[in-house]
Amino acid sequence: MKRIVILVVFLAVVMPMWAQSRQSIQGVWRVVEITITDSPAGRRDPFGAFPVGTHTNLQPELMIFTAKHYSRTTDTGARPRPTGPYKTPGKPTLEELQAEWGPFVANAGTYEVSETTVTLRAIVAKNPRAQSDGNFTKLTFKLDGNNLWLTPVQTGAGQIPNPVTSKFVRAE
Repeated sequence: MKRIVILVVFLAVVMPMWAQSRQSIQGVWRVVEITITDSPAGRRDPFGAFPVGTHTNLQPELMIFTAKHYSRTTDTGARPRPTGPYKTPGKPTLEELQAEWGPFVANAGTYEVSETTVTLRAIVAKNPRAQSDGNFTKLTFKLDGNNLWLTPVQTGAGQIPNPVTSKFVRAE
């Protein structure tokens, strides 16, 4: 009987600790911060909206991870995209369309996790090159409670020098 009590107490203590150590990136994540590093080549924010440094005044971005699939939707602008009417109703100019659609990235597909790396493979994307056969994006990640940091390190085109690190908080 004493052994059973010891076993139950042991399991009551160890099981919650084991579950906490196996945190998952599954869930809905909202961006709260990006950190852009400088580079010898002068590379900055890949979308050109932010200078080197850490930024918290961002437009919306959601990353959703299910058991095997992901979805990423990002407004990459430094300011909100225009929502007003076109100069000529129903006939937007190229500049008006660019202001609406240019600072926007969306893709969804499958993902795999290996230790602290997640590999994304787009099935559908705003940019058709992102969904081409053999294309992928590898990101390192750090998960700490309800905080997730993602840093892209490689794509199908090669290594990413001086990548941008995004910090997300769990939305659900």
